[in-house]
Amino acid sequence: MTHLGLLEFWAMTDLVTPMALRTVATLRIADHLAEGPKDLKDLALATNADADALGRVLRYLAARGVFEVAEAGGDRFALGETARWLLDDDPSAARRWLDQTGYGATMDRAHLDLLGITRRGGPETAANKTSLDATAAASYDQLMEANTRNEAVLLVRAIGWSRFEHLVDVGGGTGVQLAAILAATPEMHGTLVELPTSVDAARQRFEQAGLTGRCDVLAGNVLELELPTADAFLLRMLLHSFEDDQAVDVLTRCRQALRPGGSVFVAEAADTHQAAFTAMDLIVLVLGHGRERTLAQYDELAAAAGLRRTGIHTPPAGPRALEYTA
Repeated sequence: MTHLGLLEFWAMTDLVTPMALRTVATLRIADHLAEGPKDLKDLALATNADADALGRVLRYLAARGVFEVAEAGGDRFALGETARWLLDDDPSAARRWLDQTGYGATMDRAHLDLLGITRRGGPETAANKTSLDATAAASYDQLMEANTRNEAVLLVRAIGWSRFEHLVDVGGGTGVQLAAILAATPEMHGTLVELPTSVDAARQRFEQAGLTGRCDVLAGNVLELELPTADAFLLRMLLHSFEDDQAVDVLTRCRQALRPGGSVFVAEAADTHQAAFTAMDLIVLVLGHGRERTLAQYDELAAAAGLRRTGIHTPPAGPRALEYTA
């Protein structure tokens, strides 16, 4: 194991850079500089910011290689290569994740209570999707869309979906993953099961993709619904939001609706990359419910629901899909 030096250790504790990046992301500084360098006073006016304070933030981030000072010692700034990640239309959606007016800020605030959460065993107020109002849920969906969009095609290629006639995507957000699978599998019918806050956006997506004749939307909480009969169920980044008893309940509902010979796919973060796996586990902890699980732990939950694992599908990026049958 590599041991950190003192400077590296202190760098891990730094809040200056994370908060400076969140500030410029919220003010959309990168978008204001997209067409070329601008004077500080113009940036301050455009973003309703104090020129002196904004200048100090930008000079710091320029020193860190994010933005550039267009004229040495001056008050004119330009978009550095690193700052391009903060453009609103960048596929990474980094700006939206850091925007302090969206769901990313809810996640940030939740982390500030980690000490209290560690003492209590959980947050006083949950911040996961089921606890959000319509506005916050829409912001949450936008962020999840960006993640799923970048990974959806990889999961399509990793699994032979053509062997299934009807796929039910449980907790599939606004339908990005399901739309990708249906587009690649013309003979398949799909059903999206999601909370009411997400279904309008999902229906719009399916209509724009020309999939309304092959895709249904079922609004409600999976723990309260009778799922439609199908030969494939997909739970993508869903079960980690549930405690064990609820996860078994969801899997049991899928098994009860599963046609003979069908499969239930559990797509979750693999425990093979410990840094990323444990970081996601802390995120789930501070948001209020659930946990990341190892392969063995998912197998145990599946067995309790009357399912056994028959395959593992590992895309080059994104969640690993565990395949279970009755």
